[in-house]
Amino acid sequence: MEKFGRDAEGNWYFSLTAEGKPLVQPYNIFSDCFACMGFAALNRATGEERYKKIALDTFENIIRRKDNWKGIYSKAYPGTRPLKNFSLPMILCNLALELEHIIGTERVNSFIPTVIHEVMDVFYHPETGLILENVNPDGSFADCFEGRVLNPGHVIEAMWFIMDLGKRLNDAALIEKAKDIMLHTLDYGWDKKYDGIFYFLDIKGHPSQQLEWDQKLWWVHVEALVALAKGYKLTGDEKCAEWFIKVHDYTWKHFKDTEQGEWFGYLNQRGEVLLSLKGGKWKGCFHIPRSLYQVWKTLESL
Repeated sequence: MEKFGRDAEGNWYFSLTAEGKPLVQPYNIFSDCFACMGFAALNRATGEERYKKIALDTFENIIRRKDNWKGIYSKAYPGTRPLKNFSLPMILCNLALELEHIIGTERVNSFIPTVIHEVMDVFYHPETGLILENVNPDGSFADCFEGRVLNPGHVIEAMWFIMDLGKRLNDAALIEKAKDIMLHTLDYGWDKKYDGIFYFLDIKGHPSQQLEWDQKLWWVHVEALVALAKGYKLTGDEKCAEWFIKVHDYTWKHFKDTEQGEWFGYLNQRGEVLLSLKGGKWKGCFHIPRSLYQVWKTLESL
């Protein structure tokens, strides 16, 4: 990654060939976010200054690109239905914390109010108590397919990021609000017929244009376990404990491959394995170890 991972402008390619040749253009800023996290952790573990520089250069590039992060790779026609997306503000609140030993506490603290405002105000939909994936540039509701889409997993994951920030700020009200949004999203996104958390939903109950809307994904469920463990630890809300057991039982029953090891990533609505591959374009070795580690350390501290 150090040798082949970036283009001339410092943007991280989405993927490379086995020999290190660029395979997919650096269209996805989340490649940069995860590379930044990785090199920051490598710097912390080894003390190597060059890893610190890669992490810092990447972080500055992310901040520079954040308002137009797709750039030339955007499919949207300029000026027509511009939308703000929830994903980047969500990940920035976690990324900044991961880089605190590099960028310093003062700079991390300067990011936090903006991130909290974006996540908890701009993308929050008060009429439903849910958080949207896309809103108009002024934060208003966009009544179209993209504007109505709800990704329960994204919201639930973001809420444990926000709870971590609330703990840092000693803000009990923020923790409580994040916990309540997380529980409401989980209840809204839970499949009442077959169990498990839906991948996508339409906030008005209309049909979703995502073909995979009714699939059950590994990362959604393990991130929910983190959020529920933290919610219980920080608030003592028994609903978090009840939901934790429910999600835990579903997750370990359906996703773990008890014969070959590792976890399946994609189930159909009924909870049956839809794709048996253990790694692919989107499923890497990230969510499972991080989530299991977070759950372990959270429960250990109770």
